[in-house]
Amino acid sequence: MMAVMENVTKLVRANKFVLDTVMYKVGEDAISDAFSRAADAADNTQVVLIFPTLQEELSLSHQEQKAEMEKQARVKEEEAAKKREEDERDKLKSDWLNLLFTDQSVAAMSPEGPLSTAYEGGNTSNPSALLVWVGDDPKSDAAAMRDISAQAPSAALVSLAWSDHPAGEAFNEFSLKSPEVVDGSFYLRDRQGFENQDLDMLHDVELLGRCLLESIEPKLGEFGLDWDKVVIMGFGKGAGIALYASLLNIFPKQVSAMVLFSPIVLFPSFLAQKMEALRMPGAGKMKVFTVWGNRNRSTPGTYRQLLAQTLKKAKDVHCTPDTLPDADHSFDSKSVNVLTSMLPLCLPR
Repeated sequence: MMAVMENVTKLVRANKFVLDTVMYKVGEDAISDAFSRAADAADNTQVVLIFPTLQEELSLSHQEQKAEMEKQARVKEEEAAKKREEDERDKLKSDWLNLLFTDQSVAAMSPEGPLSTAYEGGNTSNPSALLVWVGDDPKSDAAAMRDISAQAPSAALVSLAWSDHPAGEAFNEFSLKSPEVVDGSFYLRDRQGFENQDLDMLHDVELLGRCLLESIEPKLGEFGLDWDKVVIMGFGKGAGIALYASLLNIFPKQVSAMVLFSPIVLFPSFLAQKMEALRMPGAGKMKVFTVWGNRNRSTPGTYRQLLAQTLKKAKDVHCTPDTLPDADHSFDSKSVNVLTSMLPLCLPR
């Protein structure tokens, strides 16, 4: 065999025998192709592997280390920039939340006018009390308002429409049938987990609460009444707006009582924190009646329990919960009957 190889070598050197040769450089070329070609019996081409020199390997290793260090530096810089951006966003969010429901908030600085009056009735000449209704569908509530007025002949009654106010557009479109509402996770969010949409809705609730104030104050002046002669009634999102306005001192004084049917109160944990920071207790106990439909999927049990715990933290609030059997998220004839039966307990004396 050695003799054959020697003869072949002599023939090659004498240029009398030619071998097709292809070279693959390790580290640069696809070595798998080299082995595939060498294993091909039909291919007579000689495959030669060229290994890098020690100097080349050292240089390549240095380049790889430099590239890896540059990559790590870029990753660290990107992470630092991302953290700075997140910290700045968190600071802006915290500052925004701290300003909400204060005299320095955007809503306080830029009021958008009173809510429109959907219904006005009862004793409007010399009332002893003012009943204020804040529902989610003032047109369909009009018949119920007439029935309620008849049950309180000594009081004036106004129904205020927040849903057609420009500030209420986004809050009105928020779906109470979304999975996060039905499973209660939406209500359980705290300030660290708030998204931009949550911040916008809290701003809208404050703005609508201030619009509610602008609607009630002229009526009190017209009728010669003070806030202790006011009873606020409401349903759904409207009830939540009214509760926020009352508990966070948007109203200058405490009202006599509130009757709230299936109130949609955004983020009770946040409300509790703001109450602790802002609420000025009233002179007496404000009576709050909450009425829940036991088949209302928009107000799950975890939310109701959290809201009840929040209301207990307000020392000047006496909350009485009640449940309507077989009731869903609607203000119907059963709700009207319950409301009329509660009025004697709520009307100021």
